[in-house]
Amino acid sequence: MSLNDLLFIAITLWVILISTMILVNIKDKERGKDKMDAVSKARKDMIDLEKITKNIEADYKPLNIDLTNYELEQENNAIISYDELIKSKDRLSVNYDETFKPLDGIDVKKVDLSASAPNNPGEAEKIALPLISYEKEEAFLKALKQLQMDLAR
Repeated sequence: MSLNDLLFIAITLWVILISTMILVNIKDKERGKDKMDAVSKARKDMIDLEKITKNIEADYKPLNIDLTNYELEQENNAIISYDELIKSKDRLSVNYDETFKPLDGIDVKKVDLSASAPNNPGEAEKIALPLISYEKEEAFLKALKQLQMDLAR
């Protein structure tokens, strides 16, 4: 190998090394610029968020909602804590029909709507539950059992 060949190889390696260093330096500057852009964007977003929060605090006016009669009743009569439940236990009463004896030893209590004493006059008229006869109920249960057997096959 001659001196010219060695010199050519050394210069080529030197150019490759310098170009690699320049490319790495450019990449680092771009990364640093991206990080700075992200930081400045985060600061700008924070400033915008603070501005939005201040606008909401200054200009917020709650809207009045028109409640239906049912919603008003639920709002007035709702029990939302254990303390309220304890306070209202005296006005809530359920009377059971002691003459009702179900078959097959199942413990079922029939609510006696006629013996209930509502606190508000006129509330008894509101309580109107459609009850089906015992025969219709038995036929319905028999049909359900038959459906269950048909589905089990």
